[in-house]
Amino acid sequence: MIRWLRTPLGRQVQKALRGLFVAGVLAWLVYQLSHIGWKEVYASLPRTPWFYVLWLVLYFLLPATEAGIYRALWQIRWGQVFPVLVRKRVLNTDVLGYSGEVYLYLWARRHTDQPDGHLLRTIKDNTILSSVASTVAVILLVAVVILTGQFALIEWLGATADPLYVATGTLAVGTLGVLGIRFRRAIFHLPEHLVVTLLSVHVLRFFAMYVLQVLQWWVVLPEAPFRVWATILVVGTVTNRIPFLPATDLLAMGAVLGMTSLFEASAAVIAGMLVVRSVLDRVLNAVLFGLTTWLEQRLDGKERSVTSLE
Repeated sequence: MIRWLRTPLGRQVQKALRGLFVAGVLAWLVYQLSHIGWKEVYASLPRTPWFYVLWLVLYFLLPATEAGIYRALWQIRWGQVFPVLVRKRVLNTDVLGYSGEVYLYLWARRHTDQPDGHLLRTIKDNTILSSVASTVAVILLVAVVILTGQFALIEWLGATADPLYVATGTLAVGTLGVLGIRFRRAIFHLPEHLVVTLLSVHVLRFFAMYVLQVLQWWVVLPEAPFRVWATILVVGTVTNRIPFLPATDLLAMGAVLGMTSLFEASAAVIAGMLVVRSVLDRVLNAVLFGLTTWLEQRLDGKERSVTSLE
């Protein structure tokens, strides 16, 4: 099966299936938005500028954090690696998961003096630590939201689900910790103190993202109860973590819009915020990928011209 997937026909089938999946998600979104009402959604689009300020902070949080990490690991200027990490974010979200890491490695081979092995191992270590931090942060988020009674789906799932979710989450975190400690030398190339530091940085980044996300929604609809934002955050975050699926952000939006009847807040306002966020992300993805690529090529051309003159 794996061999067949690597054949030209297998790749074409995978591409077609991804396209069908995205088309299905888009059709579901159109249905949900039509059910809410397009006029109501348009009239409820965020007007406060703080929504857009927080959106920009959320957008650049990941590449800014990773630029600081790779600055320390590769002894490279923050401003030099930041644009490529913006492009890495675009590739991972809009093209294919982990294609951004491949792109980063190929870029680093040309623009740093680090050995290839070191580049590969540091990218691998940082990617694993980011994934582990994501899992830990999601499990802790779900546990806290359920234990504090802020999850609106509890009534729908049934109260007996609470101990099961908490126990499962605790077991998962414990298992990750035990495995990480047991096989840390085989998994990670970086020294232990750096592994702990990077893991802490990523966990803090995820929780900063959660806080900023809730704040972004709150500035638009401050009268909504916190359980609304907590539920949307959990559903969206968990859906976004589903592996090997394209357009998980659109899938998360569809899942949230399908639950608006459970919320006391305005469905049109929630839909407007989610739609604007998705559209802005994709527009900025296209603009920044093209702009940063063009600027880098121009700078590289100037450097080659100076070198040839010398």
